[in-house]
Amino acid sequence: MAQDTSRNSISETQETLVQDHEGHVGPRRGRCKWFNVVKGWGFITPDDGGQEVFVHQSVIQMGGFRSLGENEEVEFESKLTSKGYEATSVYGPSRAECKGSDFRPYSKKRKFRKVRCYNCGEFANHIASKCALGPLPKRCHHCRSEDHLIADCPTKPPPQDKTSLEAQPETDRGHNR
Repeated sequence: MAQDTSRNSISETQETLVQDHEGHVGPRRGRCKWFNVVKGWGFITPDDGGQEVFVHQSVIQMGGFRSLGENEEVEFESKLTSKGYEATSVYGPSRAECKGSDFRPYSKKRKFRKVRCYNCGEFANHIASKCALGPLPKRCHHCRSEDHLIADCPTKPPPQDKTSLEAQPETDRGHNR
């Protein structure tokens, strides 16, 4: 029985909302019930009661990463769709920018790639201009000796000559045609 009375009050609230010919409902106030920053959507609970309103990050009025903080006070416009109400514009109180969530999604694309620092020679996440050791004397990048540079390194194998590869028959080079 309790469910029937709550359904009636929701439908009565929906009937009192003024809609234009396209189903849009004018400015309303509410609070963000929850917002998934990874997926970019959530729901707003209107202050006047009624059905929760779906909100997508694309309609949030704010600069940078668009999101809503939990329980953040907002003003919004919405439209009635086949699935319920959907926000068409969301902004902060008095049409200010929304504050947004403190959380940011973890992106799998943001892997820290190790690069070689040509100052200290380490494979790390810094480059020579940001090296904590400061400028070091020039040295061989192959064996790290300060006596010579890589072009004159005695431990580096000699480069293969392209002409010697061309002189070999194709079967010796691993090519089968």
